[in-house]
Amino acid sequence: MIEGKANELPDFQVFRTVIKYCLFIIIVPVLSFFVVKILLFDSLLRLEAVTSSVYSAVVAVVVLHVTLGLYIYRAYSETDKPPAKPVKKD
Repeated sequence: MIEGKANELPDFQVFRTVIKYCLFIIIVPVLSFFVVKILLFDSLLRLEAVTSSVYSAVVAVVVLHVTLGLYIYRAYSETDKPPAKPVKKD
């Protein structure tokens, strides 16, 4: 039974990593849209509502691609490390 728990740990770590990246992929582009729209395009540059929304959407799409790229890079660069074997003492 203990061996079964040890085998579940990497699965849980993978699940945690996927959940973190899913939240990151969802939240960061949405936040970037509103932050850039409100702070940059509406306040500083004083663009019209439609123009600032379009530019903010472009920024959000770029941020989304960056976050997806980070997830893909992480997925491909992750190496499967064999579990450490116990050393036998003679």
